[in-house]
Amino acid sequence: MRPVGPAHTRLGAGAAGPGPASGPERNPAVPGRHASDSGTRAMPSRPTGGPGPHDPYADPTTRALPTAAGAPGPDTGPDAPTQRLEPARERVRSRELSEQRTEYIPLVGLRGPGENPPPLSDHGPDTDGDDGGHGKNGGIGDGIALTLCSGFGSVAGLLGVLIAARIMPQEEVGRASEFVSAFQLIGGMAQLNLGLGLMRWLPGAGRRSVRLTFGALLLIMPLSGLIGLVYGVIVPRIAETAGGGSLGLGLLVLVLTCAGWGVFVVHDFVMVAIGKPWVAVWRNGTFAVVRIVLLLALGASLHSQAMVLSWAIPVALWVAAGTAMLWYMTRRFAAAGGPGIVPSRAEAIAFLAPTALAQCGNALLYNQVPLFANIRMGNEIGAVFFICWQAVTVIDLAATFFTNSLAVQTAREPHRADEFARLARRRMLLLFLPALGVGAVLGYPVLSLLGEGYAAGAPALAVLMAGLLFRLLVVFELARRQADGDGMGYAKIQLLNTGLVVVFAGLVPLPDPATTSVSMVMLPMVLGYVGAQVLCALALRFVPAWNRRPSTEVKS
Repeated sequence: MRPVGPAHTRLGAGAAGPGPASGPERNPAVPGRHASDSGTRAMPSRPTGGPGPHDPYADPTTRALPTAAGAPGPDTGPDAPTQRLEPARERVRSRELSEQRTEYIPLVGLRGPGENPPPLSDHGPDTDGDDGGHGKNGGIGDGIALTLCSGFGSVAGLLGVLIAARIMPQEEVGRASEFVSAFQLIGGMAQLNLGLGLMRWLPGAGRRSVRLTFGALLLIMPLSGLIGLVYGVIVPRIAETAGGGSLGLGLLVLVLTCAGWGVFVVHDFVMVAIGKPWVAVWRNGTFAVVRIVLLLALGASLHSQAMVLSWAIPVALWVAAGTAMLWYMTRRFAAAGGPGIVPSRAEAIAFLAPTALAQCGNALLYNQVPLFANIRMGNEIGAVFFICWQAVTVIDLAATFFTNSLAVQTAREPHRADEFARLARRRMLLLFLPALGVGAVLGYPVLSLLGEGYAAGAPALAVLMAGLLFRLLVVFELARRQADGDGMGYAKIQLLNTGLVVVFAGLVPLPDPATTSVSMVMLPMVLGYVGAQVLCALALRFVPAWNRRPSTEVKS
């Protein structure tokens, strides 16, 4: 496009500069052209009257645009035809204003009706300057906070077992591990995956947040306590361990611990969903410290019951305090929100039914396998397996919690789901792959500190770390499907993975402990775990029915 402006004089032409030329200097053949400007050309000057039918400046759209206050008229100035650039600027401004901004709409079906949160305002959510770590960093604050919450609990659990192994007989450690595995199994199953559901629904729940949160908590606690009571009656030796030989006292301790543990983890998810992830971190950190202190204080005299009480007492106290904190925080969160949107009962069941079933499988994976080890190998070898399995659980749970932050990030900004997933996968691998190497290398030195009986499990621990490499790929895919609301896909992967591991642990033939080393007795269960992870990882990569369909971004 030719510039609108005065004609440039050739070098050496001796022109005086822009401005109207005198009469004799003008080329009579071409209006508006000087005789000396043989190589340049200026735009024709605007007629002084109204615009003619062929007037190049007669742009109806441009003339319709309002002019700024105090701007000169269209024909004012010493050289109006060649210096007035306002129409061209207005055309450019008009085109810029007319361009529509591209918006991205998530694929229909990623979330049920009523599950998408209301759009954020132009100024973003009002969080008093504390966004909990999400925003420009792609939600890294949520992921790190959840990872730390899981890490504090898992590392404290592993450290507690190591301390118990130093101050208690090996058989007592095995008995105590049965109680720990039992209440964590029951509490995990009774959560019904409501923690992840709340992370997806609370960001858009607005003033309905309090009812949504406490409705979920009041469902989980009685259910978990009831299952704990039934479990204690069916397997009385676990209740007797908790009660120091008294079945009645043991049942009471088991029921209260199961009910509290069922909602303990859900508190963390709620705090992240309402933008307070670091409150959950401090809560889990103090919980871990108190547990270790209680175990050191009671372990030498109470043995297995000390390990039970080091869990039961802090769980009861922290759940009571956490419930009061959530009542205050969710009320503030609800007051700052709008009317809010929550899923209907049918929509909630459509998401929770398959994922809750899959979470039951997850709880079986973490807790039923060491129970099988105790039952099939005896408490002494079961104690060795439990310590190795705790190391696996620490990394597995930390990776699971880290990737679970995808659910709340996707709920806040559904159109950035693919971006969040790529970031989460890269960060997960960078964070946890070194941990696998450290676990494999330091397994023997750490276990040797506990005694020769525990050091025999080091080869099994190294093989478990290798299996965790493939498990990380499965964990990421599970988190991705939860964030997208693909409950059936999540359940299919989790249940098959867990089913393979549990079936191997319960049915695979084991060598006779009296004639075989500890490591060889544990090896069949360990290889079953590794094989299940390899099969699932390969299926996710090569089986078309398991391939996740990527979300579609639609330009408006």
